[in-house]
Amino acid sequence: MKRMSLRAMALVATSASLIAGAAMAQTSLPLIEDADGSGDWSLAELQTLWPELTQEGFVAIDTDANGAVSPEELQLAVDNGLVQLPQQ
Repeated sequence: MKRMSLRAMALVATSASLIAGAAMAQTSLPLIEDADGSGDWSLAELQTLWPELTQEGFVAIDTDANGAVSPEELQLAVDNGLVQLPQQ
């Protein structure tokens, strides 16, 4: 059986830690109806879950400024604390 050096073990442990940390940072998004079937959400669609969401908040989430929020943009907003997930 081949022995692993301490340096190699440290690299493996660090890599595993980074992967686990990244996985834990992402929280699953709730199901949000995409009424128009576009694959992204409008302000009105997001307001069904977050009625207090303003136009200014929507613009902050819509990082590519295309007028719609993609799942990736919403995930980033959740991960960065811009949007709080509703309590289950």
